[in-house]
Amino acid sequence: MKFRSFIRPLAIVAGLVLVLGLGLLGRLTLNTPLYLIERGGQAQPLALQFVPKQSPVVASVLVRPDRLASLWEYLAAPRLRQETRRDQELIEQALLANTGLSYSRDIQPWLGEEVTAAMVTPDLDQDPTNGTTPGYLVALACNDSAAAQAALELYWQNRAIAGDALTFEEFSGNRLIYARRANPSSPREETAQLATALVANRYLLAANHPDVLRQALTAAQSTDLNLQSDRRYKTALRELPSQRVGLLALNLPAVGQWLNPDRKFDGVLDLGDLEGADDQVGWGLMSWQLTREGLVGHTALLATQGHRLHPQRARATDWESIVPYLPDSLAVTAVGSDMATLGQRLNPLLAVLFPQSEGSFPLAKLIDGALGQGAMDLLETGVDRAYGVGLGTAETGSPDWLVVAPQSETLAAALDGMTALAQEKGLGVGALDLRGTPAIAWTRLALPKTRGAQSLQVVAEVAGLHAQVDQYEVLAASPAMLDAVIHSAATPRQRPAWWPQVAQVSGPSTGYVHIDWPQIQSNLVTQLPRWRLWSTAAQPALKHLRQVTLVSGDRSDAMQTGSIVVQLSNQS
Repeated sequence: MKFRSFIRPLAIVAGLVLVLGLGLLGRLTLNTPLYLIERGGQAQPLALQFVPKQSPVVASVLVRPDRLASLWEYLAAPRLRQETRRDQELIEQALLANTGLSYSRDIQPWLGEEVTAAMVTPDLDQDPTNGTTPGYLVALACNDSAAAQAALELYWQNRAIAGDALTFEEFSGNRLIYARRANPSSPREETAQLATALVANRYLLAANHPDVLRQALTAAQSTDLNLQSDRRYKTALRELPSQRVGLLALNLPAVGQWLNPDRKFDGVLDLGDLEGADDQVGWGLMSWQLTREGLVGHTALLATQGHRLHPQRARATDWESIVPYLPDSLAVTAVGSDMATLGQRLNPLLAVLFPQSEGSFPLAKLIDGALGQGAMDLLETGVDRAYGVGLGTAETGSPDWLVVAPQSETLAAALDGMTALAQEKGLGVGALDLRGTPAIAWTRLALPKTRGAQSLQVVAEVAGLHAQVDQYEVLAASPAMLDAVIHSAATPRQRPAWWPQVAQVSGPSTGYVHIDWPQIQSNLVTQLPRWRLWSTAAQPALKHLRQVTLVSGDRSDAMQTGSIVVQLSNQS
């Protein structure tokens, strides 16, 4: 037999196997939820036409929620899948509380590939003297309008049987249905519970008040009123990846005002004041992608109209050499190349989450409080290249901090100035040996509180420490923190466990901020009463949140780009 005659049938068989194998692989991919990671969902939310453009928060899920649930269960460890299904049931109960609806029975059969939810207004009657009642809107895409209509009619029939007085109203060519129930605190008054409208057999709109539906339908009739036609939305969307499963739009000042009603926001949030640019942003858009580990969000923050940002191009920087000196135990870690602007970059987040901070970076408050007012300014002047900083909690429960920066003449001069400042404040300066590494300690003498007739004993309380570790200057609030950086020479240094996450975001960066969620969640609950209420309802989902990493990208005079890497866990 000739070799050609022998090889030809083998090649044909191999080709058939390859074709069939690729086809089977394609079908397997399509038959599993993994396609959501590879392709994403619907390209854009079409229901934004119903969302007024001044809405504080708008979130769109661009795939049917049960498909996301299936993916989460698919990726879960087998022993945890039952718990995963239970968490999904708890989330469904929280979202559909007091409606009597079941997602699988009443919604899934007709639901399309988009769910858009918005807070249309922080207060329905705009009267802060009687408290705040936000106006919420949900727009559900209809895949089967007849089934949606049947489900809606059945829902309102059950409400009527339960004794609710239904109101039918024609508004802008659509029929609004809503129920009014007596207000227990004021029997003579009635409050709207739920209002719905089926629009053009394509969208089912639901709101917590008929006024919200009226605003939504009015917005859809005018391109000047809805978010879908808004210039900010179109500009930001062009800068974000097209593959996504969700979008989140934030009117930052409005969100800040809602979370902190006692603090006044002047329509913008300040990112700093550099070279004539006021760096004020007022609106942002986030596009979310799925990964096997969680989510990656790409962000675009827009300068407020009439303002501009300080341009800065992201560049490749050798972060790899400094991150091994940052312990895993830190609650918040930041790596960057311009320490003077770190607090300014975090101001929007700080202003929204921590009103009592007045937008000041916590590290500055801690270092100035420990070593004297102006210590942080000296440090920012001295750090003239890449740096790493961290915030944590010491064994005593007090805030702990860390700064790591390459040795330089300017930093050495800054440290001398910080020592002089500490001495002016009455602190002592002494040398000590920490695991064979010489260190300087700034201390204050104190008399500990004692009981009874115990003899008085003077102790030295550490305000801060400084040591040279390899080619870096290291400042820390506690001996334990400094010891964690010094590290044993017997084992090689390792990068923090969170660092590989940044590889999910391609391209250069101007810096990173990492948040260990379990450590800061309790602080958020303490600081923000509204967060306490929201997090309680969302606990079945939040308990899987592990790490959040913010990646800062390019900044033009009109836009700041970046990314957010969210690590979730359903494996342990």
